[in-house]
Amino acid sequence: MSCRSVSVFLFLNLIFFSMATSNPLVTNNPKCPDLHICASILLPPFKPDGHCCSLIAGLIDLEASLCLCAILKLGLGDIIKIPLDILLNLQLNNCGRHKPPSYTCK
Repeated sequence: MSCRSVSVFLFLNLIFFSMATSNPLVTNNPKCPDLHICASILLPPFKPDGHCCSLIAGLIDLEASLCLCAILKLGLGDIIKIPLDILLNLQLNNCGRHKPPSYTCK
């Protein structure tokens, strides 16, 4: 009887651990929306795009800053050296948002 209880115990553990490891962990980190339209600020005349505001509407200011900074860096591709903080502030201010004082887009 003890051999059977051990095998049932091992079987249940195997099922439990396989289910626990097969499910991906859910994090609270929001994913950035597709902000490629926001990269149009990189083109002359360097005007912010109003369509970008609806894309960052569901994000808090820090998340919006992080996401916009990432897309601006991708748009430049590290070829042209433009102060991204200025462009980030232009886009955020156009949407009525503010860059957190402690955050710098580099």
